[in-house]
Amino acid sequence: MNNAARTRQRVLAIFLPVTAVLYISAEALSPKGTDQVITTTATALKVLPIAARHPAQLYVAGSLALLGLGGLAVSYAAIAALVRNRGSALATVAALIGGLGAFCGAITNVLVYPNLAAAAAAATAHLTPGRRPADFGEYRDQVVAILRRPGYAKAFSATTRTSHDPAEARLADVTAPVLVVMGEQDPDFPDPRAEADWIARALRGHVVMVSEAGHYPQSQRPGITTGAVLRFLESVQGRA
Repeated sequence: MNNAARTRQRVLAIFLPVTAVLYISAEALSPKGTDQVITTTATALKVLPIAARHPAQLYVAGSLALLGLGGLAVSYAAIAALVRNRGSALATVAALIGGLGAFCGAITNVLVYPNLAAAAAAATAHLTPGRRPADFGEYRDQVVAILRRPGYAKAFSATTRTSHDPAEARLADVTAPVLVVMGEQDPDFPDPRAEADWIARALRGHVVMVSEAGHYPQSQRPGITTGAVLRFLESVQGRA
């Protein structure tokens, strides 16, 4: 075995266990609950507060995972060089690229970290498909500023861990007239119309579906929403 082959073996012998340690450490340090696959707004709003409460822990875990990815790339390059016998140059270049990429990824992970305020801004945009009010940008900035106040992020986090079950159990007790106003594009529900119809049936109410609106029809289509509410109030005047 020549010196180049021995070098590649040493690289492989060093980086494989190091990569394993990095990945195991990243998994151990990841805050509980952040390993969920985020496919819905509800899941995102549950995971993001956890990330906001453990930022340093999440930075370290993410950085270790990225460094582990770099170590894995170097290990694969060493294996490829040994199997294909393409010389030490290939392993060296791959090691440099893998190491540099992992380092850059780790730096990016530290500098661009999960932030509840920024995430809330993104969630606000996600919840408002369709038309947006002229002051939407100003409103979004206010949401970010508010969540950066001491204690506000923690309070918001608590609202994401509540259950709808107690409210659902009391639906039959509601006797007042009900109007259900729902945005046709509300991303909180797979089928906004079906959700609105269900709650209207449960409460013996009426449904108004607002076009070109998401979770906040009152701000996205204030004319339609206000008109529907006023007509409803006129219809129940003296009966409520």
